[in-house]
Amino acid sequence: MFTSPTTVALLVLGSLVTGFARPLVQRLPSVGLRSRDVDVPTLSSFLPIDEPLLQLVRTRARDVSLKSWELGTLAEAYLEIDWPQMSVYGPIGVPPARNVSGTHNPNNISTVLELANYAIAIRPIGSVTLFEDASVGDPTSLGVAMLMANWTKASRPDEAHNDYDTPLRQQLGYVLNSAPKTPDGAISHRSEQVQLWSDFVYMTPPFIAYYGALYQPYVHQWLVYTSYDQIRLYRNYLFDTNVGLWKHIALGNFTDEGHWSTGNGWAAAGMLRVLTTMNQTTLGYQPQFLAAQIDLQNWATEIVNNIWTYQQPDGSLFNYATDPTTFSDSASTALLASVTFRLAALPSYLRGPPANATADPTLTPHPTIDMATLPTLTPLKPESVRAAHLARDCVRRRLNTTDGWLAQVVDPYNFQIQQVDGKSPEAESFVLMMEAAWRGWKDYILAEPSP
Repeated sequence: MFTSPTTVALLVLGSLVTGFARPLVQRLPSVGLRSRDVDVPTLSSFLPIDEPLLQLVRTRARDVSLKSWELGTLAEAYLEIDWPQMSVYGPIGVPPARNVSGTHNPNNISTVLELANYAIAIRPIGSVTLFEDASVGDPTSLGVAMLMANWTKASRPDEAHNDYDTPLRQQLGYVLNSAPKTPDGAISHRSEQVQLWSDFVYMTPPFIAYYGALYQPYVHQWLVYTSYDQIRLYRNYLFDTNVGLWKHIALGNFTDEGHWSTGNGWAAAGMLRVLTTMNQTTLGYQPQFLAAQIDLQNWATEIVNNIWTYQQPDGSLFNYATDPTTFSDSASTALLASVTFRLAALPSYLRGPPANATADPTLTPHPTIDMATLPTLTPLKPESVRAAHLARDCVRRRLNTTDGWLAQVVDPYNFQIQQVDGKSPEAESFVLMMEAAWRGWKDYILAEPSP
């Protein structure tokens, strides 16, 4: 059977470019690793966190999530663990189902939509962002939840009158056109000065990508590419070639050149959300976007492969990965475990556009791909997957089974110190994201055939 260069190229990524969906077992791994061949370290590698404990974590996270990025991260965590079929990691992908009515509908995403509605309800008149905040990037973390609320509102009669579209347009316009930028176009994470934080990569590029991808087949090519280009620009400023990790903050009236573990997790997790969004559109087989997908996969992989070399015997990471004088941090340990599990199951998420997608008439249906021009894929190391399992075990040990709080976490409002009371909103969301990613990894390896 003849296989076109385009198809070969996307199979390298674990994607599909043909007009039909193939079973998961026929997809090729996008990294030099078959997850099922990893020697998992403990029996708990295949045991879930008990659902009652996860419910406590959900409750704690909602109880204390008040800031824009806390609510946005929680919305994504809810989406991934409770309504995975609606996320970019689910079987439907982009775009998701539009009908979410009915309590028995498997696509009911009420917890996610509640957060979007809360943000709308408290949004001041005249605001140009989704949430009042001194940050440019953090309010956009609510963008995907808001886009999903807008996408599905026709199926929710009680909320059909809600105006999500105007705030979304205002938020996008502010980020792209009004927010401070570097001379080469990197959007500042802060509003009062030009300053780049690694956190931005999780907050803003996934929103821009999803905004551009949602209304297939008419994908907004410039928006989707901009989501990638912002990550590229941020990496130019923050990537430390000496250790293969990201520094935390560049430019502005203060910097943080340490390799903050949570910041590296934010960056890698944001890359994967943009990667999967881009891949599931009709843009995915275009040469420019194919190269961008490989870049995103490589950049996330290099973070994961490098950061786990600093893992401690108990499975944790230091708050600053390369600085042993900092404390052991459960929050970043959970976040980076989630990223690693997603990378290990990446072929199940990189499946190309929906099987019934109509090609955008402005695009070349099957362009010729010069394989020599594409970046080389960086393999995910088996040791990294093993490290993620050890990290998950560490997180499980540090979860209080009585109240659901994750212990030994960084202070979310002062990234250099440990949280005194151990109550971190984002840490609770990271636990949910970790378990959702672990489920995806487990389902993927169990679906693979025996070699």
